[in-house]
Amino acid sequence: MRILIVGSGAMGSLFAGKLKQNGVDVTIFNRLNDHVKAIQKDGLTIVDIDGNSSNIKFPIITNPNELTREYDLILVLIKTFATEIVLKNLLPSIHSNAPILTLQNGIGNKETIHKLTSENEVFVGGTWAGASIDKAGVILHRAWGTTFIGSDQLDKHNDLLYKIATIFSKSGLKTEVSANVEAIIWSKLLVNIAYNGLTAVTRLRNGDTILTDEGKILLEKLVDEAVQIAKVKRIPLLYSDPVTECIRIGETEISMNISSMLSDILNQRKTEIEAINGAIAKEGQRYGIPTPYNDMILNLVKVIENSYSKIVR
Repeated sequence: MRILIVGSGAMGSLFAGKLKQNGVDVTIFNRLNDHVKAIQKDGLTIVDIDGNSSNIKFPIITNPNELTREYDLILVLIKTFATEIVLKNLLPSIHSNAPILTLQNGIGNKETIHKLTSENEVFVGGTWAGASIDKAGVILHRAWGTTFIGSDQLDKHNDLLYKIATIFSKSGLKTEVSANVEAIIWSKLLVNIAYNGLTAVTRLRNGDTILTDEGKILLEKLVDEAVQIAKVKRIPLLYSDPVTECIRIGETEISMNISSMLSDILNQRKTEIEAINGAIAKEGQRYGIPTPYNDMILNLVKVIENSYSKIVR
């Protein structure tokens, strides 16, 4: 299987590296930056939780006109706010109607991609795996949770989805196929709700945000607001007790990871807060459900994000 991964951030790099180690034909597409330059020159280094490192080399393309090969799968792992502009630039150069699998954070990614192409099937997923960029060309693999993937037409795409899940799992990225796409999207969203904004504000690793009772209370309030909206929308979830599951995931599967939003804050980049806590705030307004805790996190992150130049050092 030939896979094109869109995005060379921590997660794009993690999936590319692990898949390549398993012998999968992988290419990354991304704009040129220091991380890309380092991988092009010396390969990608993945450091696991025990400090063991491995170096993997694979092609990274920065010019869409160079994407001349046929791909069996396009895996999208860019920031939500960049989806439209990147895929508009990319898709015309791909001579293939390969299915597109989005593992992005937040909600609305499937709809955005559908608007951009009528030729490519769109699969949806959510991953509880996690990594962070330590420095250009080096990522830290710090979360080993399950990845879930699915399709609105599971019967039609069942064989291909299971083939993808098998390839991912054999590459060390445990993956399962789910029959309910919305359940995947919203269950992953709850974990993002629980940790991304909270870690960005506190500047703590995922697991460290819930070491105190106060942290667990904040997580519970944030997640409960999102669960109320999911219930009104009649969206099933992958777990029966979302708060307990989010805490379990934070204590075990992603405890050592630096969230993508915290990484963005530390590097003074635009965050995905609008697609995560902001999405809950917007849905709350739509359905008349108060979301004071998600509103608070949204506003706090926006204050930080819009004030990088004024930070006291």
